[in-house]
Amino acid sequence: MIMSRPKQLESKEVYNISNLQTLLVQGCLETSQNPLWIIQKSDFGGRGLFARKRIHKGELILTNKPLATGPRYSDSNISFCSYCYETSDENKSCEKCGLLMCLENCNVSQMHQEECKFISTYWKPKSRKFLSILGRIRIYIQLFLLSSEKREILLHLQHDTSSTFQDLESIFSCFHIPKDHIEFMKTMHSILKINSFRIPSNNREKTIRLCGLYPLAAFLNHSCVPNTRNIFKKDKTMEVYASRDIEIGEEILSCYTSLLWCTPVRRYQLHISKNFWCKCSRCNDATEMGTKLSALKCFIKECAGALLPQHPINPTTDWCCDTCHAKVPITQINFLQSIIGSLVRILSEEEDIDQQNVVLKRLESFLPSYSHIFLDLDFKRALKLGYDGGLKLKGILETSSILCCISFQLT
Repeated sequence: MIMSRPKQLESKEVYNISNLQTLLVQGCLETSQNPLWIIQKSDFGGRGLFARKRIHKGELILTNKPLATGPRYSDSNISFCSYCYETSDENKSCEKCGLLMCLENCNVSQMHQEECKFISTYWKPKSRKFLSILGRIRIYIQLFLLSSEKREILLHLQHDTSSTFQDLESIFSCFHIPKDHIEFMKTMHSILKINSFRIPSNNREKTIRLCGLYPLAAFLNHSCVPNTRNIFKKDKTMEVYASRDIEIGEEILSCYTSLLWCTPVRRYQLHISKNFWCKCSRCNDATEMGTKLSALKCFIKECAGALLPQHPINPTTDWCCDTCHAKVPITQINFLQSIIGSLVRILSEEEDIDQQNVVLKRLESFLPSYSHIFLDLDFKRALKLGYDGGLKLKGILETSSILCCISFQLT
């Protein structure tokens, strides 16, 4: 879908699909070789990327560098270097622009020199105590300083028409900012909400969690059963690979959420982040293609069955046991899920979780072993193993086997 055009971008024309594809190839790819994809109208609405030829499982489909990167707003109280994003209380503020930086090479980088000149010229802080917030709005400064060709790409990205700007209001109150810059930032904020990707963090590196605007990947439509997977390189470049064979003319699809999340969590996250409620075949399937990620243990102690929603995309539906067929009203389900949510939040604050953990044992009384919550914990353990080691071979194989089976079922 084409966004409404802000005056400050001054587009010469609205490109047709052919011109848009040329623009994306020239501005978004490392090379201008013939891409494996083509832009066409999508059944999901708007436009999407489609296979120009048969793409084999594991094949690299596209490489996309971000137009801009920045911290997620959820980490608003963490001190970090504005360029390498490492967290530290030892960062120093630039005397000219006020950006916080570490003592490595960040302060003398060309990127900092350009942004320092921009900030010191146009944005005047109302008080020195507000300078720490600058690192959080660097993503907008990066977009300000894009080449005309790459700024033109922004015109074709979907934007959130219902976007509010509470996150930006605190910034506007801290600096004297030109009105046209404020309008630009609001437009970019609405684009970032819909089109940005979360960049996975690495447990070994003490860096703030990031998001990035990937203009080519932004044309990938969502599926809860995608045919691609994303890999993020150390330089923040995104690589999109085929997770299965993709036939000529088939749409290339990405999953905007975690593949291992259950239906209620996926649908809610898509609603708050992308402004739509997914109604795909997986979301309509109470068993989620046999994985039962959303399941709760049956309330009847003698029964080993699983409680599943009768109509998964209806938030007021009752749940039913797949074994004894006992029905449970949604009010009881909501109450139990609120308890589970509180326990998960407590568990997330603990770095090392052993099998005898009291909170974990409490969760086991409500949830079957194949619940998405336990799978997420297994996945985190597997990632931690890759960095720190410590699990026995049997535990590694069990975790890998479970995750591989679930991923195979969902793709």
